[in-house]
Amino acid sequence: MGRISKQGNSFLRFLLVEAGQTAVRYDAELGRFYRRLAVRKHRALAKVAVARKLAMRLYLMLREDWDYAQLCKAVCRQA
Repeated sequence: MGRISKQGNSFLRFLLVEAGQTAVRYDAELGRFYRRLAVRKHRALAKVAVARKLAMRLYLMLREDWDYAQLCKAVCRQA
């Protein structure tokens, strides 16, 4: 529930960042979140922040047994 630290599995961190980069292209809310952070902070930090947000969404989907559409209906802001 905390940060994505460098002490954990580096391959899992790599996969989360890669999935986050793809999600930024297809999810409008994650794209806005990434662009806002990339302007304020560094792009690499924004990528990791998106990866963490995506990981929390995945955790919630597994915990509640939801698909992505149900998750967005319950949690995500609709544009």
